[in-house]
Order: sequence, then structure tokens, then C-alpha cells
Amino acid sequence: MSEPGFPAIFVTAEEELRARVRQQEATGRLGLAALAGAELRDLLGQAVEEVTGVLEVEYCGILELLPGGDRLLLRVGVGWEKGRVGEATVGTGLESEAGYALLSKGPVVVEDLGEERRFDGAPLLSEHMAVSGVSATIRAGGSPYGVLGAHTKEKRVFAEDEVLFLQEVADVLGVAIVRGREESDTRSLLGERTRWAAETERRFAFLSEANARLSASTDARTVLATAARLAVPALADLCFLDVVEEESATVARLAVARELGGAEDLKELSSRRPLFPDAPHGVPKVLGTGRPELFPEANDEILQRVSGDDGRTGPSVGTGSYLCVPLRVGGRTLGALGLVSFGSGRRYGEEDVRLAEGLAHSAALALDNARHRRGEAELARELIELARGERTATTIKSPDAPELTARQTEVLELLAEGRGVEEIRKDLYLSRATVRNHVRSLLLALGAHSQLEAVARARKLGLLSD
Repeated sequence: MSEPGFPAIFVTAEEELRARVRQQEATGRLGLAALAGAELRDLLGQAVEEVTGVLEVEYCGILELLPGGDRLLLRVGVGWEKGRVGEATVGTGLESEAGYALLSKGPVVVEDLGEERRFDGAPLLSEHMAVSGVSATIRAGGSPYGVLGAHTKEKRVFAEDEVLFLQEVADVLGVAIVRGREESDTRSLLGERTRWAAETERRFAFLSEANARLSASTDARTVLATAARLAVPALADLCFLDVVEEESATVARLAVARELGGAEDLKELSSRRPLFPDAPHGVPKVLGTGRPELFPEANDEILQRVSGDDGRTGPSVGTGSYLCVPLRVGGRTLGALGLVSFGSGRRYGEEDVRLAEGLAHSAALALDNARHRRGEAELARELIELARGERTATTIKSPDAPELTARQTEVLELLAEGRGVEEIRKDLYLSRATVRNHVRSLLLALGAHSQLEAVARARKLGLLSD
């Protein structure tokens, strides 16, 4: 016959075993959810549900430490009055049980909040008539993230295994939070690298096309006009190229390109103006320093000045972005290339400066190549004649304009200059048959029946400088 009390002891041990199994199963489910990449809010919500069910408590919540470290916010919870989760806060330090838990080395167990002397009672718990509870700190990478707490309305002594279970859940959450942060950082870094690679490829493709088209040009006017046209709208709403005419101390705007419909309020651009060496910004400053100038956020006054208004009273152009880089030819700073953004929302940065410098370098190489082909004296005379004659190559490209290849554009520009097939053949080192094929393709693309009509339509569509 069994001794008195033996069955009761056997039942208690079995209950303890079952409770521990339930605790381990709950911790396991939570760990699997964390490994599966559950969203943090979902994982926190699952944690309070598991704790509530396993410990059979009325209240369970996770309080997140807010920036500044003086308050804890009830981020998720079970059993709390409507509107408290996501809104209610408690103090840190000795102002609350949760705050005291952050200062403790292990979990904090409270049998009766009304008799507690280690810390003050938080209104959140007293308002819900909580009596007993246990709290454990959630640590993420050595730093406190917050506190996991469980409370009852009736006085209760939490068993050792129950306290251990709560700490285990807090530890699982801490590991999951660290892993989530690392994955987020990795995704952010990967996204940044992907954007960087795409941007690098775009710049390379743009400069490759620019170099190919500019290197085929044979005169300064074509080089400058082509450079301006390449920049709009790929890089800017407005692009200009200015050259200094030293004898008269003036700056001549030899090429301008504008996006059709962009910068409608901009004052009519002047093609020639005095060179003011002490100008605070704009082409004179770039010519004087030999260094780029960048205004990511440019006001109305700056935009009017750099766009050719020279600070005179004119229509407002609003705000935008502006950069200007030197145009160096044969080791000499000959002029400057400027980019302006008005209504497109584009804001220039250092990467854009490097891209503009690449375009200016390609244009400078083309001018240097033209100098070797035609002689430095002849190229210099051409630039001076363009400046003194106030001839500005202005391009406003229509959306209806057909896309032409670099070679087609060169042939079209030579046709506009009155060159015949034989002259074009010699200038571009092509066969007669190839030139004729290009002319036929141009007529087809422009819907023209003659070379004269093709040139007229190209000017109307903004494919040729005025």
C-alpha cells in the first residue's frame, strides 16, 4: 500500500514535466518563426501570445526602450485596455518594474506590487489591477531593446521554470532582433551597391556615346552644339557652353540646348556678355579658379545669373540645381560647360559633377582633334568668329524628333552646312555609297523628299542648331 501523500507528489511532478514541455514547445515555435524570417512585429506578437498561454496570465506585454532612454513604450501586448498598446509608456530606472528590470542582471519577480519597495508602481499596472508579475530584459547585441513582462490579477508565486521560460523567450527575441538588423543592413548595402552599379553603367554608356559622337565632329560649332544636345534631357533641362574671348574680355555663349517645355519662364538667353573676374559664381568664377562649381539647391538669383541674365531684373525661374565645369583644350581652360535643372526635380551632387566633367573632357578632346585636323590657328579663328558674331547654336529638341545614330547626325549637320556627298565623304572618311545610304536613311526618318527639305524639317524638330 502506498504511503500517504505519494499520489499527490507523483501528480505534481507530472504537471511540472508537462508544463516544461509546453514551455519548450513554445520557445521552439518562436525560434522557428525567427529563423523563417518573420517580421519583427509579428514575432513580438507571437511571443506575447505564447507567454500568455503557457503561463496562464491575464497580461503580457513587450515594452520597447525609446530613444533617449527615459521611457518604455508598450509596443505589443495581450489583455490591455483598448488604445493602450502602442500608446502607453512607463518610466525607466526605479520608476517602474520594467525600468528596474533593465538595471537588473536577471529577471525581476514580484509577488505583490502593492508591497513592493524596490521600485515605484507604474500607473499602467495599477490601472489594470495587476498584483503579481515577472519581467525579463530583451537584449539585442549587448544593448537593451526592451522588457518582456507577464502579470496576473491574483497574487501568485512564479515557479523557477516559469521565470526561466520568460527569460528564454526574451533571449530568442534578442537574437531575432539582431539578425533582423543585420539582414536589413545587408539588404540596404546590397540595394546601395545595385544602385551604384546601375548608375555607373548609365554614366559609362552616356560617356561612351558622347565620345563616339563628339569625336566624329569636324568643327568647333558642331562639337559644342552636339555636346549641349547630348546633355538635354539626359542630364539637364538646360545645358550651355561658354567660351571666353580674351581680347574683348567677354564670355560668348556658343551653344545652348533646352528641353522643350522646360524652364518656360527663363529670360531670353544672351549670347555675349562682359567677363566679370570677381563674379561670386557662374562661368567667370569657374574660368578663374579652373574648378567645378556646384549648387545642389540654387535660388532664383543664382539661376538667372548663370543662365545668362547677369543678375539683371528678370522673370522668376524659381529654384533648381546647377553645376558648371571647366572646358579644357590642350591644357588650357578655354571655356565652361554648365548644367541647370529647373522643374525636373533633379538635384546635382558630386557624381553629377564627375559626369559633367566627363562630357566636357570628351568635348575638349573633340576640339583638340579638330585643332590637329584643321590647324590651331584656324580653330581659334572659328571660335573667335563665333563669339564676335554672336552666333549661338541653340537646340530645342521636339518630342516628335526621330532618333538618329551618331553618324546620321554628323551627315545631317554637314548637309546643313551645304556640303555635298563628295565633301562629306572626305570629311568623314567614308565611301560615296555609304554617304548616299546615310542620306537616304535621313530622308526616310524625316519624311522628306529632298536634302533641302530634310534639313528644314530637322531644324524645325530641333535636331539642328539654329
